[in-house]
Amino acid sequence: MSIIQNPLIPEGTSRPNGEPLKCRKCGSADHLDLETIESIAPHPGDLLVSVSYTCLMCETSYAHTAAFHEVATVLNRNGTVSGLLQFGGEYFHCGEPMQFARSSARSVYAPITTDDVDDGLLDVYLKTRVLQCHCGFRMELPA
Repeated sequence: MSIIQNPLIPEGTSRPNGEPLKCRKCGSADHLDLETIESIAPHPGDLLVSVSYTCLMCETSYAHTAAFHEVATVLNRNGTVSGLLQFGGEYFHCGEPMQFARSSARSVYAPITTDDVDDGLLDVYLKTRVLQCHCGFRMELPA
């Protein structure tokens, strides 16, 4: 049986290493809250992803490369995703992808007073996209 080399990986490329998916303070993976999971460039060996997470016991945050099977193990535990998870280009809340609700333009300048004051400042607007979850949770992202 011959091994076919991946044409996207130059010959002699070093094999990246994934760090263990656990809290270094308490030494456990039982209280991890995953925040982001991103793919990394093609590489030889095990499937690795870039992940960021927080230990809910110590409130310590981490970001590093980890084996995808370890990330999947944490994701498959009941109650692991407590908030918002960004996975690839999608945002997840309540375990389901959030959907675009609408786009809008928000003023970056918000006056401190309600009096009609001509301060000579130009209004600056930021285009945003609103994402929402079926539970009612919403968030705005720059468009």
